[in-house]
Amino acid sequence: MSLISLEYGSNGRWEGDLSSERLLFSHPGPAPIVNPLASVLEGVQQPIEFPALELAMVPGDRVVIVLDRAVPSAAEIISGIWSAFVSAGIEPGNVLILQPASMTPIKLADPRRLLPADIREQIAWKIHDPTLVDGTGYLASSAAGERLYLSREVLDADFVLPIGRFGFDAMLGRRELTSAFYPGLSNPEAFAKTLGQGHQELGPDDERPLRQLINEVAWLLGIQFAIQVLPSRSHAGMAGVLMGNTDQVAQRGRKLLDDNWRVTLDQRGETALVAIPSSGDETTWADLGAAVDAARKLIVQGGKIIVLSDLAAEPGAGVDMIGNCRSAKSALQPLRKAAPPDVLPASQIAAAADWASVYLLSQLDSQFVERTYMTPIEHEREVIRLLQNCDGCVVLAGAQHVYSEIQE
Repeated sequence: MSLISLEYGSNGRWEGDLSSERLLFSHPGPAPIVNPLASVLEGVQQPIEFPALELAMVPGDRVVIVLDRAVPSAAEIISGIWSAFVSAGIEPGNVLILQPASMTPIKLADPRRLLPADIREQIAWKIHDPTLVDGTGYLASSAAGERLYLSREVLDADFVLPIGRFGFDAMLGRRELTSAFYPGLSNPEAFAKTLGQGHQELGPDDERPLRQLINEVAWLLGIQFAIQVLPSRSHAGMAGVLMGNTDQVAQRGRKLLDDNWRVTLDQRGETALVAIPSSGDETTWADLGAAVDAARKLIVQGGKIIVLSDLAAEPGAGVDMIGNCRSAKSALQPLRKAAPPDVLPASQIAAAADWASVYLLSQLDSQFVERTYMTPIEHEREVIRLLQNCDGCVVLAGAQHVYSEIQE
C-alpha cells in the first residue's frame, strides 16, 4: 500500500492508502522551502550574473514592483527585498507594488503584510485598472506594427522590478519573467486581443506570437533584473526562487519548471486524483480549469477525475454558460463564439466534463456544481469510496501547475 498525502486549498489535507496495483503514477510535486525569507535574502545579495540588487537603484529612484498574481510567498519576497531598498536609499513613499488586472474577479492578499507597520503604510499597493482613461501611455510600436500601451506608473518609473512565477500556460506555453506586463498592465483592447481557449496542439516551447510580443515589451522597457518563483505542491509557499539577470533566470527557470512540473506518461490511467493548493490568494476557476485539463490528458475517455479544492469564488459568465447548455460538449462552441472573459477555464472544465466524470470537492453550492456537469463531493471521506474500484490511478499534487502529456 502507498500512503497518499495531498494538500489542497489554504489549509486542507487529504490522506489515504492506495494499493500499488491500482496506482499507475503519482506526481508529488516539489516540497516548499522551509525558510523562504532566508532564500530571498541570499538571492538579494548574490543574484545570478548581476550585482547585488541594491546596486541597481540610487537614492530618489521611483520604483515599481510588478507583482504577478498567484506568486507563492509573495509577502516573504517583498519583506526580503526591502533590505536592498533600504541599502540603496529608496524612500518607501517612492515604491509602488503594482499587480496586473484580471478579466475575472479575484481576491488578492496584501503583499506588504510582513513589512514593519510604518513602512507598510507608506508603500503603495494597487491593482492596475485598464479602463482608466489616463491609466496607460504609449510605449512603442511592436515589430509587427502594433501600438503598445502600458501602465503610466511603469513608464514613469526609474526602476521596474518584475516578480512572477514560473508556470505552464495554455495561451503562452510558459508563464515567466514579464508575463504580468501584457495584457495585465495594458488597456481593454489588449485584453480583447489575448482572449482565447489556448493551444492544445502546441507544446510549451513551440512558437507563440503572444509570448513573443510579451518578450518584446520587456525588451522595450529595458528589464534586466527579475525575481521568479517556482510553486510548490503545498499551500505553504514556494519551492524555489531565482533572481538576477533576466536571460539567465529565464533559462534556468525553464529547466527547473520542466524538472518539477512536467509529467510525461506512456499510457493513460482510468482515474485521476488531483489536488489544488492555494498560492497565497484564493483558489480560482482558472486553477480548476488548469487542474482538470492536466488530468484529462492523462486518463482514458469515460474515466474519473477527482478534484480536491476549496474553490468558493463566484463563477464567471463562461462557467455560467456551461450550465445553460444541454451537455458539457455542447457548451464548447457557444463559449468559443461568445468568448467571455473566463473562456479558457470554462472551456477546460467543459472539455474535461465531456471526456470524463468529474467529481469536485469545493465550497460551492452543490446544485451549481451539478449544473456545470460535475458531481459535488460533500466530504473528504467520499474520495476513498470513489477510489475503491479504480484501475490505474494517476495522482497529481499541485495539479494546476502540471503540464501533462502522453507519449505513446
